[in-house]
Amino acid sequence: MGSSSHNGEHPEKQEEILHLAEEKLNVKREKVVDGRVTVRRHTSTHDEPVNLLLRRENVEVTHVPKNERIASMPDIREEEGVLIVPVVEEEVEVIRRLVLREELHIRRTEEQVPWEERVSLRKQHVEIDREEGDT
Repeated sequence: MGSSSHNGEHPEKQEEILHLAEEKLNVKREKVVDGRVTVRRHTSTHDEPVNLLLRRENVEVTHVPKNERIASMPDIREEEGVLIVPVVEEEVEVIRRLVLREELHIRRTEEQVPWEERVSLRKQHVEIDREEGDT
């Protein structure tokens, strides 16, 4: 018999090793300035007179102390061209008095009750042996 291949089917065929080639693509981006744009802004000013007749209204506020007790909230009113706005404040009237709601009556009593419980106590013992030497 002749030479055999690895798989044993065609003994006359010899193996050839083929090297495969592969191309790879590498893509990069790059910013390229291919032109510039310049923007300039200019503002011009000019004076133009404006003539208007403006109306101004002035008010005068006078505080008039009252300190009067009232039964209900008064309304805002106008008298002889004067607007009167009442300013009201609530006052709280507090009355304190003591009220006895209940009493706690506490009495002490003593009694003797037997008590027994098992407890574990530990005790150590010591033994000392002396050996007399020949002197």
